[in-house]
Amino acid sequence: MSTLINEEVAATSGTAQHTGGVHVVKVVLGSLALLVALALLGTAIAGIFGLENNRDATGYFVTHTHHYQSHAYALSTESLNVGGISGALEAGLVRIRLTATSMDARKPLFVGIGRTADVNRYLAPVAHDELRDINFDPFKIDYRRLGTGAPKALPSAQTFWQTSTSGMGPQTISWPVKEGQWTAVVMNADGSRHVSVDAQLAGRFSGAWWFVAAFVALGALALLGGIALIRSGIRKEA
Repeated sequence: MSTLINEEVAATSGTAQHTGGVHVVKVVLGSLALLVALALLGTAIAGIFGLENNRDATGYFVTHTHHYQSHAYALSTESLNVGGISGALEAGLVRIRLTATSMDARKPLFVGIGRTADVNRYLAPVAHDELRDINFDPFKIDYRRLGTGAPKALPSAQTFWQTSTSGMGPQTISWPVKEGQWTAVVMNADGSRHVSVDAQLAGRFSGAWWFVAAFVALGALALLGGIALIRSGIRKEA
């Protein structure tokens, strides 16, 4: 009889320990869920603040206007390698806008974006400066001189540009970002030396509010789930 009683007590004790362990796990998991919820909701709040305060009237996030110059024939960016967001790209949700104004009011300006391979073939023999390691805050930029000669043809005569514009005064291109490797180029429209511009870069992601809404929804679910787990664990422990 004593043996049976001891076995029942041990079994009851083991069951209680197991049940207690389950409740502790619930509290731990609930706490982790609350941390995840705070991170998601914090990201959503930051996104809302950014969308409401850091965009212009057309919905673009813009940099400050900065000065760029070259004593050669062109300014070009390093290759922009775009990939990994093919769905958004195919839907045309991501756009880049570049606005440049020549500091020489007498000279028309050319601005274009093309595939890096095509741009490199055009600029390979041309003396130009490639913009490298651009830092916007504080503004700092390194230039790398490439090529040695003058352009053999005007930039506007090239057919490989995905988008381009030329003329007097401010020149703006707005480009729906596509997968691949891309380079932006600024030149005097007549192909002459001494390119000096004030330029501003802007970007827009049309689905940004959907991402914010998704973070809010996931954060709310994580918050409710965490609270439920913690309450369940604490109630049983009590």
